[in-house]
Amino acid sequence: MNYKYKKKKIKKKISDFSQGLKMAHKQNKAGTLDRAIPVNESLERALGACVKVYVTCVEPDYTQPWSVFLEEECTGSGFVVRLSEEKLVIVTNQHVVASATEIRLRKYGGVQKYRAMLALSAHTADLALLDVEDANFWKDMAPLKLGALPRLYENVVCLGFSFPGENACVTRGIVSRVDTMSYVRGAEELLVLQVDSAVNSGNSGGPALDDSGCVAGVAFSSYAGSADNIGYVIPTAIVHNVLNDYLSLLSTIHQAAKKKKKLRWAGLCNLGLGVQTCENPAFRKRKQMSLDQTGVCINRVARLGCGHAAGICVGDILLSIDSIAVANDGTVPLRNSERVGCEHLISSKRIGTQISLQILRDGIPLNLHVTLSPLPRLVPLCDGFDAAPSYVIIAGLVFMSLSAPLLSALSDDDDDDDDDDTENKVDLRYLADVLDADKADPETQIVVWTQIISHDVNHGYNGLCRRLPRLRALNGTPVINLAHLAFLAGFGSRKLKSNDTTPPQNEFLEFDFISATGCANTTVVVIDTKLALAAEKDILRRSKIPEPFSYDLGPLLRKYQLPLPKEEPEQPEEKTEQQPAPNHSTPDTTDQPPPDQPSDNKKTTKKNNRKKSRSRRNQNQNNNNNNNNNEESAHA
Repeated sequence: MNYKYKKKKIKKKISDFSQGLKMAHKQNKAGTLDRAIPVNESLERALGACVKVYVTCVEPDYTQPWSVFLEEECTGSGFVVRLSEEKLVIVTNQHVVASATEIRLRKYGGVQKYRAMLALSAHTADLALLDVEDANFWKDMAPLKLGALPRLYENVVCLGFSFPGENACVTRGIVSRVDTMSYVRGAEELLVLQVDSAVNSGNSGGPALDDSGCVAGVAFSSYAGSADNIGYVIPTAIVHNVLNDYLSLLSTIHQAAKKKKKLRWAGLCNLGLGVQTCENPAFRKRKQMSLDQTGVCINRVARLGCGHAAGICVGDILLSIDSIAVANDGTVPLRNSERVGCEHLISSKRIGTQISLQILRDGIPLNLHVTLSPLPRLVPLCDGFDAAPSYVIIAGLVFMSLSAPLLSALSDDDDDDDDDDTENKVDLRYLADVLDADKADPETQIVVWTQIISHDVNHGYNGLCRRLPRLRALNGTPVINLAHLAFLAGFGSRKLKSNDTTPPQNEFLEFDFISATGCANTTVVVIDTKLALAAEKDILRRSKIPEPFSYDLGPLLRKYQLPLPKEEPEQPEEKTEQQPAPNHSTPDTTDQPPPDQPSDNKKTTKKNNRKKSRSRRNQNQNNNNNNNNNEESAHA
């Protein structure tokens, strides 16, 4: 009975299915079949707030800093959020609009591409805010709401415009991990969400939604290894901080518009401290830590950091941050049993926030209050933010300031580069300590010798710049930065002319180099100054280099040459005052006008000089007559 019953039931299902197919076939012929796939209403609203970003960019060439790469076009994603009651902005990734010369946006389901402008760039947070002046773009635009930090195993939906293709792409996954990482190599660590939904090329800048339709984060990266379906999302807490920073900067937007300056994001907060774990029992005993005390040992304090300003010293034990205990491995609790690095408690806060630190110094607990601020870096990290392809060329020697983009351009860790020019590549392993070095003075830069333009004047020095030697001094004067080097080379007081006969101040140009890591081994390069001046024009012409130094060094160069114009005009005036009065055979030049006097006063000065010369002639004639009369009377 059971077997016959199952058989009849299966036959009935097959007949129902066949009838459904016949009905669909009839509707298809009549044109009444609805082919649209049912979509969740919240998802449809979220897609309406997404835009596709079209970027035309021109990236600088750090290997040849006087030139740029060819113009390229790339695409990304973005979404609309509410900045204030009257203002909407578009959120995307900074790496999507990096080095952009033109930005255009296309709405979901639209055709027209609207021109956008970059409102704010948060480089180390990999976030950017865009704005559109055309009011038609904002019509029927419903902004997305920013949600909270999702929990593990919660669903997320990543929206974006992946490449290739023009339509929106929707991928679904779960939150597989919450951790900390640096969004930019060498930058501060921030919270990050790891999801198993695909984040393909073009999805960068798109929203990741939770089950309620709110934004859980911004998709910005995918795993570059062999694993599949691993993406990373920026949490909304970081987005909130960037939006609030932009609101605080909007108060100065009118002054910035008058000065034709863009709004500049200050950066992430950083205490400027280096830490060491306290997991060894002997180490904890040596630092006088009790059994119930946990923390990390501070082994580096940056001089320009806010931690140094608060009084933190090397050897102190950091016990807690805002009453949150720091474990011996440097982690802090996040939620329930999750733990992340303690650095995110600092980097996730806004500039000017005051926090409390509890430290242990010589066994005595101390409470310190710190006002958070960014940390100036000795080696800049991001092009257009704190790094630039500035250069100075002296006798064919090309000098640049050490930066992360320069190291990336000259490094040999690019797997896609299969050329044979490996001798000119730089190994980053021996420069790891330099990347984390602290800045002792705000104007200090690491000036390195990057390459040489071969010429007879620099013959024999070709192989000395392969490991980026650091320029320590020029003719015995320590070099502070690139602008100071240009000043020492005389670029601020002379012009490149073939008939320039001005004698150089020094017979030789003596460059003292040390290794980029600061080791004691030195290299000396000596070049004849007259030959360098004579060959400079030819060196620039052969390599099609417009100027011997980059244009952005001009304002900085004036800083070092300010006292020169004041001292030069005073010297001839003091000499003329000490000269004796002219005799009858030499004309008087003390009353002549200076060469920069206006031409309208030349006639009056000529008349006065003529009157004075006539009066002197009359006085001379009278003196001669008196002398003759005295001689005649004496003779009589």
